[in-house]
Amino acid sequence: MLQMPCLRKTDSHRALSARCWWAAIALVWHASVGAAPDSAAPAPALEALTQQAIQWAAHQPSFKGRSVHVAPLDSRLTVQNCQQTLQFDQPFPGQPSVRVRCAQPQWQLFITLNNGSEASAVNGRASLGPSVQKVLISQELLKRGTLLTASMFKATEMQTPGAESQLISDPKSLVNMELIRDLAPNTPLRTFDLKTAVLVKRGQEVQVTAGEGQGFSITMRAEAQQDGGLGEQIRLKNTESGRSLTATITGPNTARLK
Repeated sequence: MLQMPCLRKTDSHRALSARCWWAAIALVWHASVGAAPDSAAPAPALEALTQQAIQWAAHQPSFKGRSVHVAPLDSRLTVQNCQQTLQFDQPFPGQPSVRVRCAQPQWQLFITLNNGSEASAVNGRASLGPSVQKVLISQELLKRGTLLTASMFKATEMQTPGAESQLISDPKSLVNMELIRDLAPNTPLRTFDLKTAVLVKRGQEVQVTAGEGQGFSITMRAEAQQDGGLGEQIRLKNTESGRSLTATITGPNTARLK
């Protein structure tokens, strides 16, 4: 614990001033050193996301047997605490981008899972010069919420230093996807620019099928109780019986019972 120097009658005014200044500087230095570790501590929400992502990857064929780590997120992103279990999936096959979704509060973001050997390879290429990669770029101004199609983009090659895992090159990755921000002409498309398109909206009538692959098939009408995209499970209500049910979205206003 730091203490201010005691005054003595023999202290001159100049000596006293100097000692007070040095004591003040020491106090400020001590406070800043003590606060530094706390400011550098990772946010609990990000730490939880990282741990769950690594656990999820350990059971996925595309990552199984590999020691992966979560690449640093864009500094502009803030990870909110999720009150439910995080959901992970890989909507872009062949790329290390993984989508993370939270139901409460509702949000989603993309993270990149890399391993040590891949990071070394990227660094090795960087030392030889900027990497060139095939990418999809927008042909015109695309507004937020636009349902994407391959005709809206053209493939080209460009230098992509440090962004290889975020860029999209396969037009098939655009199926049932929509933009979450405006995209200017000639802008490369990245994984965090899009999300699964809403194919079913709350209050709409949905055609629900059951029994496919089991020797019979039943179709019923139900009212969606929430929005959802392809492959997502949503709550519905049978319009005839009033019973609640859960089904997986298979297309625009269509779903299949589990």
